[in-house]
Amino acid sequence: MKYVNYAGTVRVLTGNTVADAVIRYAAALHQSRLSDVVSVPTTDEFGAASTVELLLAPAVAVALEPAPDDDLEPESGAFLAELSRRTEAVLAVDASRFPTDLGR
Repeated sequence: MKYVNYAGTVRVLTGNTVADAVIRYAAALHQSRLSDVVSVPTTDEFGAASTVELLLAPAVAVALEPAPDDDLEPESGAFLAELSRRTEAVLAVDASRFPTDLGR
């Protein structure tokens, strides 16, 4: 298990593979100067499946932190497949085609 530390204020407890996929996607978005919202699978304080919406954007800090292992690791197969697809799509974008000043 890992915590996804989001913007220095929110800690989301999730499985190792989910956390690793989130940080890879955040890095790809940062590299391409893009943003996206993801629904990260987690469990609530009672152990029930839940999700947390995170805006991943270049200006938002995301970090991973080890967490105690938990048998209630959230189901993540569909999430991992979708995030992998999104990451590959973002990495395929040529960011040099876009102006850096965004019209300013």
